[in-house]
Amino acid sequence: MKRADFEKNNETHWAELEAAAQSLDKRADPGDAARVPALFRQVCGDLALAQHRMYGRKLCDRLNSIIISVWGHLHASLNRGASGFVLFFGETFPSAVRSEWRVVWLCFAMFWLPFAAFIATAYFEPKWIYAALGPEEQAMMDAMYGKGGMEEYVREQFGSNFAMTGFYIINNVSIAFRSFASGVLFGVGAIYGLGFQGVFIGAMFGYVHANGNLHRLYTFCASHSSFEILGIILCGAAGTVIGLALVKPGRLSRKDALAACGTRALPILIGGALMVALAAPIEGFWSPSSVPAIVKHTVGILGWLAFGAYFTFVGRGRNEA
Repeated sequence: MKRADFEKNNETHWAELEAAAQSLDKRADPGDAARVPALFRQVCGDLALAQHRMYGRKLCDRLNSIIISVWGHLHASLNRGASGFVLFFGETFPSAVRSEWRVVWLCFAMFWLPFAAFIATAYFEPKWIYAALGPEEQAMMDAMYGKGGMEEYVREQFGSNFAMTGFYIINNVSIAFRSFASGVLFGVGAIYGLGFQGVFIGAMFGYVHANGNLHRLYTFCASHSSFEILGIILCGAAGTVIGLALVKPGRLSRKDALAACGTRALPILIGGALMVALAAPIEGFWSPSSVPAIVKHTVGILGWLAFGAYFTFVGRGRNEA
């Protein structure tokens, strides 16, 4: 079928759906509202056919614009209140992470490999730890995980659990968003940022392995570690997705590729940032508390297992292969 015949045969319902979308944009009565879902499905099919037959960008852009406008109204009720929250964490977020699994695993490796390497240096080449940590960081690790008590150091530095929680929110979220924002540098910035965090945090752990109280360190970090570390890694992955759009835009212009990848990366960024933010109250109230160590370790292990199951299984359905 020629493009002119295709447009002539389908213009009626395109125009009807376009008019309905314009009415909905103006919060007016769209007329026969019951027809909108059926028209929406039909136009989606027409768009797919137009793209397959290469009827031209102008026609495809028009149909795509109609579809996007109507889709926003059809799903508006799902994006409000508790239902939107459930939809995001029950489908959108885990599905977005799985769709970018290659980038996520790359970022995972970029954090954990230097982290593990710097713990190993505590037993083989401790000088690398002292090259990564300055005197202030070493003094902090001695105060928190040395021979003294952590509670005294925390009270002296922050004054209260609320103040400590506020500090962790600002610090952790800023790290997460820097990891994302640096991805604009063709993805290199996000990868470097995650590698730096792996080196720095690994060096702190390695320092305690060499000089401090390991039991106190892992008891403190166990419960919030899954939220904080995974959140930072996912924010870095979101930034890397953005950067790859600039490196490899494919058949799209870099501007269009950036917009498309931004849509894919946004749920990962939001979910990762929320995970990092949720780590702060755990780190501020639960982690330094007098709850038995076995309980904290158990909570920490269950947290990692729960997130593994969440990102593997939750949200699989009709919209995901």
